[in-house]
This record gives sequence, structure tokens and C-alpha cells, in this order.
Amino acid sequence: MIVNADDLGVTAGVNHGILLGFSRGILSSASLMVNQDGTDAAIEYLRSGLIPRAGVHLCISAGRPVVDPGSVRSLVDEEGFFHRPSYLMHNPPELGDVIREFEAQIDKVLQRGVSVTHLDTHHHIHRLPVVLEALIHVAHRYNLPVRHLEPQMRDYVRAQGVATPDWFCGEWIGPAVSLHALFQAVKGAKQAGHRIVELMTHPGLADAALAGKSAYVTERQRELALLCAPETRDWLKANGIELCDYACVLEARSPAPCI
Repeated sequence: MIVNADDLGVTAGVNHGILLGFSRGILSSASLMVNQDGTDAAIEYLRSGLIPRAGVHLCISAGRPVVDPGSVRSLVDEEGFFHRPSYLMHNPPELGDVIREFEAQIDKVLQRGVSVTHLDTHHHIHRLPVVLEALIHVAHRYNLPVRHLEPQMRDYVRAQGVATPDWFCGEWIGPAVSLHALFQAVKGAKQAGHRIVELMTHPGLADAALAGKSAYVTERQRELALLCAPETRDWLKANGIELCDYACVLEARSPAPCI
């Protein structure tokens, strides 16, 4: 099971919470945002090994682009900030603009000496067909696995020759966060015959910077507490669940069909 922490880099509090999730909890993977206030500090955590591994949480729906905003005009407003997801849903961006920004974000991480394990997107913006095509394009260029959001997307991504887990749980968020819900989700995936599964999480410590840019604040601390609870790790061990990162997805590029 890949237990992935989204939003690494968004603020110092989220960075520190994810660090605790690795050192004291069951986090086994993270996704780094490269255009946020806490990005540089997060990269230093990765360079030092305090946070051992991360993919890139490709972002075209919050903050500013890494490239010159004038070179990705379909992604930004008049002030050079990314459009919100609601705007992009009704005004799909240009494929070339998305690819250009995605590649710049990945390159920014690689140029700092940090390995990239996988790719996913902020706000699940690759639900948009044009963004999914851009994601597949850069996944091929960098030979990286990606996160799928549903079985139909999983099958499509694999048909394009890109590796992805057997199953993705994105529902462990907000009111649904509890140990019971986590255990039920894992048991259901195991009973269905999935071999490699990903649980999306959003742990962190609430800080003023986070409150200024996200509606999901104190909930991150609840997630962190449950991910670090001794009974969580004990339950996974008792049920034969092995924690891994996205490297196991590349190793199992041709998994058996999901039941």
C-alpha cells in the first residue's frame, strides 16, 4: 500500500506534519507542490533524506506558474495567477501550455537534485481530458508512473503504456477520516484482489499560512494523528499489508488484471 501525503510544500506546517507522518506514522510517499511558499524548505527535507521520497503534485490551479506566465496564457488570469478549477472546467487550457508548465515543474525538482517517484495533480485537475493527455505525455518523457482516479482512467492510462496502481482511494478526507474507514477501504481493496493500492492523505500541522490559502486546515491534524496512531501500523502489519512507494508500481508494470 502506498500511503501518499499530498500538498508537500504548501506551507511550513504541512511540511512539518508530513515529516512527522514519515518518522512516526505510516506515510510511505508524498507529492511535492513546486510553486508554493514552502516548496524550498520541502526540497531541503528531501535532499537531506528527512522526507525520503516524493513525486510531483503538478499544479495549474493555484498560485503562479514556474514558467513565464506570458508563455502559458491559457492557464493564467490577467495578473499571471493560475485560474481556479471551476474556470478550467469550462475553459479547457491549451495542451501545449499544460505540457510546458508540467515539464518546468518536474525539471525544477530534478535540477535541485531530488528524484521524482511519480506524478499526480493538485485538485485532481487531470480529470480534464486535455490535462490527462498532458500528464501522459510527461509521464512518458520522464518514465514515471501516475495516479489514476477511477478504474476507467486506470485502464486508459495503462493502455497508453503508463504505469499506475491497481486501485486508488481518494475518499479518506474530511468527515470520512477515521480508522474504521481506513481499515474498511484497505480490506475492500484486498478482498477485490488488488495488489498495489494508493491511499491519498492530507496530513499537516495547521498554521496561519495554511488558513490563508486552504479550507482544509484543522482536518489535516486529525489525519496526521490517525496516521501516526500505533494501532494503525499494528493493524496493517496484522493484516499483511506492506507499505511501499511508487517504485513498486514500476516494478509491477504489467500486473495481473484486477478482479
